[in-house]
Amino acid sequence: MKFNLSNVKFNLNAGKQAKKLGAGLAALAVVVAGGGYYYFHVHNDTPDRVIKTITRAIDEHDVKEFHRNVDVDGVLDSGYEGFVDGVTSAAGATTDDAKDAIKNFTQILREPMMTGLKEAIDSYVATGDFDAEKNIGALEMLERTGLNNVKFIGVKNVQLNDADRDEAFADVIIFQPELGNEFAFQVVMRRDDDRWKVVRVQNFRDYVAQITKARRVQLEDYLKITGEINISHELVIRDFEQKYSATLAAGNLGNDKTRAELKQIILNIFQKDWETRKRELFSVHVPKDAQTLHNLYMRISDLWISAAQDYAKWMDDKNAATIKSAEEKIHQAQTLTSEAAALAKRMTG
Repeated sequence: MKFNLSNVKFNLNAGKQAKKLGAGLAALAVVVAGGGYYYFHVHNDTPDRVIKTITRAIDEHDVKEFHRNVDVDGVLDSGYEGFVDGVTSAAGATTDDAKDAIKNFTQILREPMMTGLKEAIDSYVATGDFDAEKNIGALEMLERTGLNNVKFIGVKNVQLNDADRDEAFADVIIFQPELGNEFAFQVVMRRDDDRWKVVRVQNFRDYVAQITKARRVQLEDYLKITGEINISHELVIRDFEQKYSATLAAGNLGNDKTRAELKQIILNIFQKDWETRKRELFSVHVPKDAQTLHNLYMRISDLWISAAQDYAKWMDDKNAATIKSAEEKIHQAQTLTSEAAALAKRMTG
């Protein structure tokens, strides 16, 4: 059973980023109002009144009326519990102590995170916009759960609970780019005083676990690819060192011919190889969790390229300032290389 969400209007025209972030906030609260539309339309005696109330609350930025139709606290609570369970599962915690430690840590963040998300949702409904600068906590939660980039597909499988006619279920379908496929949020609705409300999401834990697993796979792929790139180029650097040493041993730095030969070896082998390595690294898909490591790799490449240029220049000008600049850049590159290696090792573990 498919349903077109075009009947539920959202003001998402405040810029590309605001669209994505607003959609993320809507994933657990706003769009689920659409999940009730088919049920209201088919089963409620006054479907037009109910759905118009929901859409009017959003269109007219009526936060109070919106909360009468969507139990934001319940939805966010169930979402956070799923987030905690998903993180615990994805972290590979196998002992009760490890699971409790993770849960205790995440529970410390619960109140400020829930408050921040609710304020962000209220602000979004009230204004139709999402202010990332004022909602850093909400933005972080959306990014951690991958809700900042989801695309809504539709709602299906809306049905009553045969054992409890005041409860209903619906699947809210999204497309999640990191998963590369669709995911169905299993939404629960309750009827109270003849009014239906979305009250919770049942499978947020599964969603978080899938996102975490997908990100882990992407990270492992990144580490494998960049590791192979670095190893292949280290072989070239070792070849460079042998040629450089052999040329220096056969000549003398005070000799113009020797210096010219060394300059060509530096430019044609060492510098070009680092430029090639940088291009290869630049072409690799970088998952968010690897951004810091990737920035280190790019900075290291830039330092070695610049150091090579300084060394080549020194072969001509014999200026102390030129060689000092080269040595400082080499020292920085070596320091960052150690940091990158340590970081990659931690990420691998």
